[in-house]
Amino acid sequence: MQELRFSIIMFCALGVLGLLIGSPTISTVNATTSSSSQQGSTELSDSIKDSALANLSQALQEDKEDGDQNGGENWDKAINNLEDEMGFPVDGDVEEALMNITEVHLNNKSIQ
Repeated sequence: MQELRFSIIMFCALGVLGLLIGSPTISTVNATTSSSSQQGSTELSDSIKDSALANLSQALQEDKEDGDQNGGENWDKAINNLEDEMGFPVDGDVEEALMNITEVHLNNKSIQ
């Protein structure tokens, strides 16, 4: 039973991650040549601006700036918006996985 629950949680987390990363614009940007990379970058930034990962990243960053290192009011609002978009609630394990993914994204973003 525990293995089934864990499998379902991991499947949901991987599905959400796939949705966050699997945007067609990202594939298009990877397939472009260097001469059109400026246009691809613009398309990618427009796509990411509206993505769930961007919303979660912005919320977590704002919470960290306010001193809430593990998410706060902004994070909760972003999770609620994600739940509304998906049409089902995000449980604690999936939220923790999303928090880890978002922190990795913020770290990668700060390195670039």
